[in-house]
Amino acid sequence: MNKKIEPQTGELVLTENKSVEELQKRIAVLERKAAREKKARNMAENQLERYSLEIYQTNQSLEKALAFSTTKQFELEYLGKTSMAGASQMPLNDMVGNMVELTCEYCAADYGFYFVTKDGVELDGTVDKVWSKELGWQSQSELQILVNDNLPLTETEILESWFVSQVSEVNNYNLQQFGWVLYMNFSLSGGKIGWLAFLSRKELVDECIFPILATARDNFASGIQRRLTDERILRQNVQLQDSVYNLETAKCQLIQSEKMASLGQLAAGVAHEINNPLAFIRSNMQVLKEYLMDYKSLHDDIKSELQTHNNLDMSSFIALCKKIDLTYIDEDSVALLTSNIEGLNRVRDIVENLKSFSHAGDAKLIQISLNKCVDAALRIAGNVFKYEHQIDNQMNDSSPLVLGNLGQLQQVFMNLFINAAYAMQGGGKLSIWHTEENQRVIIHVKDTGCGMNEETISKLFTPFFTTKPVGVGTGLGLSVSYVILEAHNVQVTVDSEIGLGTTFNLSFPVSI
Repeated sequence: MNKKIEPQTGELVLTENKSVEELQKRIAVLERKAAREKKARNMAENQLERYSLEIYQTNQSLEKALAFSTTKQFELEYLGKTSMAGASQMPLNDMVGNMVELTCEYCAADYGFYFVTKDGVELDGTVDKVWSKELGWQSQSELQILVNDNLPLTETEILESWFVSQVSEVNNYNLQQFGWVLYMNFSLSGGKIGWLAFLSRKELVDECIFPILATARDNFASGIQRRLTDERILRQNVQLQDSVYNLETAKCQLIQSEKMASLGQLAAGVAHEINNPLAFIRSNMQVLKEYLMDYKSLHDDIKSELQTHNNLDMSSFIALCKKIDLTYIDEDSVALLTSNIEGLNRVRDIVENLKSFSHAGDAKLIQISLNKCVDAALRIAGNVFKYEHQIDNQMNDSSPLVLGNLGQLQQVFMNLFINAAYAMQGGGKLSIWHTEENQRVIIHVKDTGCGMNEETISKLFTPFFTTKPVGVGTGLGLSVSYVILEAHNVQVTVDSEIGLGTTFNLSFPVSI
């Protein structure tokens, strides 16, 4: 506002100047306010820019952490699966195939391979399958040849780690797309070497995968070794079972051979035992034949008397009977038949005892009576005791039953009885009795023979040890007997003194 101020109107000029000052003050306030708002806006923009940068950096860190976490999870899953496969019970080929599939996916290879070499030469029939994630296991002969050409298959040593080989140039266009082969090998049984190989189209291999592959290789090698060890143990167990079977067979053959040898030594006495009843049976049968002729003669006389007189009175019949001494014939015939039956029963018992003794049988243990076992052995070996020997068999049916093989235990007692008879060549007494103690029955076999010293007792059950002259004993009787007693869980002790005889104590567990 431009106005001219007159002297006489000085009041108006003063008023106008005051309005200008207020306006200037207001402008100054507004300018300060605008400056403050601009400063605040600049601060807010700076703060927003800083927050945006922090958010961006945080997002970048989270993305890296997520990628790292995903990678670690992938690595842990790979290691976990390969470790579980190695520790599992799956067969060897299944575990190797599982390793091929897992490793092929982990290292992002296109194809995985497994094959076997020996002495640097690939074995026939071991390279016929290739694995890919899209197609699984299938035949790919061209790929197999490509991989074989890029691996040191002539290597007969186990590689220390994984190795990478650049794919060599090939003429086949379809195979020129592949960049590298990753491979390792491992030991198999029989000098064979297994190979794992992976083929990729990539030009370079991510070096970060090698520490994880090394750990997986160690787990895989441990699994292979455990399976090979299990196979060796299994083969050794089979061989051990075969050896045990062969030893059992040899033991049974030895027992049977010794048994037959004992029978051979007793053959003459057994033949005499059978011949005696047969001799008197034959004699009795001759007498019965004569009695039969007497009966025929009586029949003819009665027939003639009836034809002559047409009747037969009692006095004539009595006369005819006295003529042949019919009363004596009747009585003696019954006695002869009874004697024959007894003789045949005796032969039957001898044969049955021999059959029971000589029969190989099986190793099955059944409840048996030691009393009957001792009786049967005495009947077989009884002929070795001469007339100057006494046998005091105190065994009775009160002795408890035991689990055993009748034929084998008969062999044991017969060996003891034969040895006792040999030890009492000048005559003596054989005593047999039993006692019971702590759920066991103890059979005592005592002779009054020459006795033994400590050195002889210590060698008593040694194979081929004998005190008999050459050609008299095999030296296997007591050693075979000891084997039989061990199989029956029988405890054996021997008490002997030179000149006072010997006592064998056989402690059997009682069958409950």
